[in-house]
Amino acid sequence: MDKIIVFNSYYNPIEANIVKTRLIDSGVQCFLSDENMITVNPLYNQALGGVKLHIFEKDIDLVRSILEDKDIELSVESLEQSAEICPQCGSNHVGFVQSVKNKPGILTLLSALFLMLLYPFQTKKVYHCFNCNHEF
Repeated sequence: MDKIIVFNSYYNPIEANIVKTRLIDSGVQCFLSDENMITVNPLYNQALGGVKLHIFEKDIDLVRSILEDKDIELSVESLEQSAEICPQCGSNHVGFVQSVKNKPGILTLLSALFLMLLYPFQTKKVYHCFNCNHEF
């Protein structure tokens, strides 16, 4: 009978699931522990030691080779970039965010404070280029 070991622990449950899915797709049997507890209450992360990835001891070399494969790694930068292209500079480093330029005025802020509202005013979402700060 093979021994099950903790191969790695992850601070982020999403990252742990990405690694687990990659290993399962490669035919390696594995599972995560403490994932649900940390997802429900992220403050328990330090106490529990993160989300733990468990594998069979015989698969250590295979798992290391799968995770070190540079062809399968997705960079965070490529995930953050969108398919939209900035019409001003041609960059694809664009995000769909709240408008930076169309912020409410001082009168709106004062009326929100006077009425004890938590700033319920509608904000406009636009595409924002992070290279040239152009909004479209």
